[in-house]
Amino acid sequence: MYRKKPRTRIEIYADILLALDKNGSCNRLSRLAMMVGVPYDRLIRYLNEMKKLGLIRWEPYSGVYLTNKGSETLVNSQGNRDNLVLILTELVQGVKTIM
Repeated sequence: MYRKKPRTRIEIYADILLALDKNGSCNRLSRLAMMVGVPYDRLIRYLNEMKKLGLIRWEPYSGVYLTNKGSETLVNSQGNRDNLVLILTELVQGVKTIM
């Protein structure tokens, strides 16, 4: 039986950014969790990590929005998920080496 390999954290970041780009913003986290395909509690953790990277702005009663940095990252990837994963990998590794 063929099984798909599990997505990495960076691939899930890319899926979140693409979902936010498609919808503009999301004020219901349960809907975003369903669009991305991750459990709600894990989505909260990913959103906090992405907020620290400066890719999104998340306000509890207003919703989740892309920041300028998140939008620029999507533009640089030209909407291609594989390019976006490469850019995010470099971004996350750069942040980890600074810390």
